[in-house]
Amino acid sequence: MELAVLIIASIAVIIAIGTVVEAKYDAWTAKNLVYASIWMYVAMGALVTSLIAVIVDRWPWKPRHASFIFAHVGIIILIYGSLLTQVFGVDGTVRLSKTEGPVKEVTVQDTDIVIYRSPDGSDYEKIYTEEVNYLKYPVTTDKPVLIKSRDLNFEILESIPYSVPKLQVEASPQPQSGAAVRFQLANPNVSQVDWLVQRNVFEKVEAQVGPVLITLGGLWDRNPSINEIRFNINEKGSLTYALYGRDETKPFKQGVAKEGDLVETGWMGLQLRILRYLPKAVQKYDVTRLDHPVPGSSPSLRVRYNGQESYLFLNDYVKVFTENRVYLVSYQNRRLPLGFEISLDEFRKTDYPGTMRAMAYQSAVNYDGGNKALISMNEPLKYKKFYIYQASFEEGPNGIVKASVLSVNHDPGRVWKYFGSAIMCLGIVLLFYFRKRKNAQPS
Repeated sequence: MELAVLIIASIAVIIAIGTVVEAKYDAWTAKNLVYASIWMYVAMGALVTSLIAVIVDRWPWKPRHASFIFAHVGIIILIYGSLLTQVFGVDGTVRLSKTEGPVKEVTVQDTDIVIYRSPDGSDYEKIYTEEVNYLKYPVTTDKPVLIKSRDLNFEILESIPYSVPKLQVEASPQPQSGAAVRFQLANPNVSQVDWLVQRNVFEKVEAQVGPVLITLGGLWDRNPSINEIRFNINEKGSLTYALYGRDETKPFKQGVAKEGDLVETGWMGLQLRILRYLPKAVQKYDVTRLDHPVPGSSPSLRVRYNGQESYLFLNDYVKVFTENRVYLVSYQNRRLPLGFEISLDEFRKTDYPGTMRAMAYQSAVNYDGGNKALISMNEPLKYKKFYIYQASFEEGPNGIVKASVLSVNHDPGRVWKYFGSAIMCLGIVLLFYFRKRKNAQPS
């Protein structure tokens, strides 16, 4: 009994610490540093060992021991189911957009370092993947990590759990680099300054300012539901622009854009000014370090390659040029195969009357070769081993929904947890039964 009290008190203390950590940081930090720590595993292991020991200690068992045994066995099965969930379960998200096609993978919070290689910067092959957890096992300046692959020497100097990026754009000498445009869109009431930066010459990048979408490079399809400023680079390397009104497929104004030029758009008195144009550009980051996460913050790595230091943020990559190859080094959330494709057919949102606040929303999806389903907040899709729920959505400044976000869950311990709960409840029922029976016996 004394040992049981000590074990349960230890678990209570660990859970209390986890609650404080989760309140100050987030659930992912609490899981890694507390709930999935060696101390929690030791405490739960000691609890299971103690439960088994007291069951064995009652041998030879008698009918009146049934309630005691069932309750203890139920707790052991519950812990086993929870362990299966933690080790083998999947809890991630899928982002679906009608413009981006079907998705085959679910993104989870675990992280990887992934390296891709290309001879010329066009077709990349994956050559290296390593599972990393820099929150639980941080990289410090006195113990950097070196990644080598043929002519690539890439050092991770430091891991930063919470940081906010500061974008810096510079001219690049590399021919594979894309272009960059710094623009201002302003009227007497509003002024927005931003960068469009291509990672490579084939990439399409975009930004949205109120009722206007600004795009640069890449494969392009006109979206007539919105006003658009389309930047392109002609054969001479000059920057050109074209202005498209809503519901129009042909530009009503176009020309060559030079630094300092001012273009009247005709939309709400907005004027477009080209502040900087770099035909070949590279984006770099500086960081603001934080003690805890805030909206917009992200884990990052301080890295060194080709004799220069830079920062690599989660779900971002850096491009490393060597004499014969181009490498992409990515720090990203792990992507696990779903085993089937899923795509968005239509997203439906219902607002509260008189507001733009969502009351309900749902996604009509196609999955696994033509099957259809409607996923709402209370009606998940159950397919193969996954439960797929409607989690949230991404909305642009003009109220147009850009993407639907679905939560994907696989819990291999669910059956065991249900079974353990049922066994424990049976033990409690038997406890009252035998107690009542004992009280009913004449003295």
